[in-house]
Amino acid sequence: MLNLFSNNKSIIDAKVLQELLDEILTPKLQQIGLTKSTNYSWHEQTLKEIRHGFTYNLLKGSSGTFTWGVNLDFLPILHGDKIEYHRTAKKYTHHLFEWANEYSNSFFGGQMKNGVTTHFGFKEAKKSITILFERYEQSIIQWFDTAKTIENLVDITERQIKTGNHYNIHSPSPKYILPFLYAKKHQVDKAIELFNKLELFHFDNNESAKEKVKAKLLLLTEKNCM
Repeated sequence: MLNLFSNNKSIIDAKVLQELLDEILTPKLQQIGLTKSTNYSWHEQTLKEIRHGFTYNLLKGSSGTFTWGVNLDFLPILHGDKIEYHRTAKKYTHHLFEWANEYSNSFFGGQMKNGVTTHFGFKEAKKSITILFERYEQSIIQWFDTAKTIENLVDITERQIKTGNHYNIHSPSPKYILPFLYAKKHQVDKAIELFNKLELFHFDNNESAKEKVKAKLLLLTEKNCM
């Protein structure tokens, strides 16, 4: 049960915030197939190559915002010298994703006021979380409805690359994801061409790491040509 006696003039604690998120967001996200997985994240539990997910991001200044996106079970992610896949029910990360527009624009001088929530005061926090989700609910649903096929993900990724701006600071980069999507589309030459154009910073400036990831791309193209 929510702590209705929280001091409205102070920053709500983590437990109260999590209870608020459970009350406001969990029922809505369950309606679109997302199950709560951590205190601040929800995602599809059924194992498949494209899984949808949503995160409540904690920001500085006692505030928060939303991220929604997809996890791709065929996308290798470099962590140091190791390559990691997200293929289990509990293991989820946003590979291709979106932020609230105001938060995205804030990286380039825009105001993020209407794209973030506040944790200052119980009533204020509840109201801001409710309002922000109501503003973005249909956009999130529509994005998920589109992001269900490899072909549509290619369109989304190419649009993000063309737009640039805040998408350039997404991790992983849309430019990194695109070759693997083309590999899934059985367009081997296009996949390899795009991969070869990737700058070395995508691989921690490590040439051998890039070759290791390329081997995974080639393996994926082979599987999709069988």
